[in-house]
Amino acid sequence: MNKIRTVIVDDEKKAREGLQTLLSEDHELIITRTCKDGVEAIEFLENEGCDLLLLDIQMPAVNGFEVLQSLEKPPYTIFITAYDQYALKAFEHHALDYLLKPFTNQRFFEAMDRAKGIIKNGRSDSSEKLDRLLEYLQADKQEQTLVHSSSVNQNRLVIKCNGKIILLNTEEIEWIEADDYYIKINLVNKQYLIRESLKGILDRLPASSFMRVHKSAIINTQAISHLEHLQNTEYMLTLSSGAQVKVSRNYRKSLDTFLENL
Repeated sequence: MNKIRTVIVDDEKKAREGLQTLLSEDHELIITRTCKDGVEAIEFLENEGCDLLLLDIQMPAVNGFEVLQSLEKPPYTIFITAYDQYALKAFEHHALDYLLKPFTNQRFFEAMDRAKGIIKNGRSDSSEKLDRLLEYLQADKQEQTLVHSSSVNQNRLVIKCNGKIILLNTEEIEWIEADDYYIKINLVNKQYLIRESLKGILDRLPASSFMRVHKSAIINTQAISHLEHLQNTEYMLTLSSGAQVKVSRNYRKSLDTFLENL
């Protein structure tokens, strides 16, 4: 039988190393990746997948629930938690298994034996429980927020949308506009409304491609189709999609510098 591909996700280095040590003598498993945060886990699992996931819940920016909700086909998962009583009640009804930190070696190996048995036998009831857990948790996850730039790929922007984590390629973003206390990220055929400031998101975008052109607008310079000179030293930019964005006098100098360097 092929070894069970196992991924460890925990934001604490000592916890990751501890789990690696516990798993090191199990010849039925192979650790294919250890991840230090939820974003790294999503990026790896989207491309490579795994058979078994040891997943911390309480992590900064992207928690364990959001990792699973962001995957099309979540793997068999053992949750790891230190204090989330709300989550524990949900696990009682839905989880494959969970480990409450600090846990004993015996408790860990019991969870691993149970998980390996389920994976070997191909039982589907645990997958169905996980699906129900994610539906249960997602019902309370509606706000869309900016998380941060990817720690693996600086040309990807990480946003949280309805409990899921979405990784956007920055080159697909045409422009970004302020909308009250939110910003609207405009792709050619899609929009995301995010609770963030223009300054906050500009700091996370590649400076070589993105420029603020108005107090309420940022544009991707690669999306500029043509520009028109207006009165009062202002410009009107037309982007690839046909969207038009005004360049105000206060930000014209940045555009002039960009044009001179073409």
